[in-house]
Amino acid sequence: MSQAQAEEVTEIEAKRRLLDIKSLDNPKALKLYRRFDGILILVLFTFLTLGIQIQFTLTAGDWDYWIDWRDRRWWPLISPFTLLLFIGAFTYGIWYRLRLPIIATAVTLLLCLVSWLSRYLNFVEFANFPMSFTFPSTYIGLAILLDCALAMTRSLVVSAMIGGGLFGALVYPLNWAFMAPYKVPVEFNGTLMSVADLMGYEYIRTTTPEYLRIIEESTLRTFGGSVTPLTAVFAGLCGIVIYAIFLYAGSWINGLDKYAKRIV
Repeated sequence: MSQAQAEEVTEIEAKRRLLDIKSLDNPKALKLYRRFDGILILVLFTFLTLGIQIQFTLTAGDWDYWIDWRDRRWWPLISPFTLLLFIGAFTYGIWYRLRLPIIATAVTLLLCLVSWLSRYLNFVEFANFPMSFTFPSTYIGLAILLDCALAMTRSLVVSAMIGGGLFGALVYPLNWAFMAPYKVPVEFNGTLMSVADLMGYEYIRTTTPEYLRIIEESTLRTFGGSVTPLTAVFAGLCGIVIYAIFLYAGSWINGLDKYAKRIV
């Protein structure tokens, strides 16, 4: 590009910016700008919310839908991994550009709101399951710990080691207050099971294969035993690895903006 062409492009860009500034003085144009911004924010918020729900449904899925599937082996492992995938990918960009440690709390809060609405409409109103059988788990407390670790350390590496470990390890203890009444052992037709198992027996899910209905098989599994702390430690270690990997993936995605600038 010659110098004359470069000067011509600069003049055209200056005229465009001047027109944009003048348009802000026009009340009708300003109203259209605000309306467009509102629509764009609503669309992005909807896509983000649906993306969180779809991603969690496809990966964690049935482990978090039913109270009798929230066992002490698979559910505390699958659920934090699923959330950390999404959180890690978004945290890097927001922290790098805005220094806002809010992604984990925002993601889990949106998931909680959408889960309550979805399960009430789908399971309670449509399938006539009781809400006490299908209520969603809570992960907001874990997300607050993760965001607080990032805000206090101001280091993605240190927050991954502390926050990621706590996020994976504390899933079962955080939800134990809600789950404890359903883990009480009862005897039904000569078989010892938990209240959650009895509810799963009474409310049959016709599309669930028989070989998948019981996630864990062991004697008197409702009392926890030594499996729960071992699962928590393993989930904490894996949470650190998963969160760190997707922080790196977020940094790679965040670096793609240079290609967008070239295209524009």
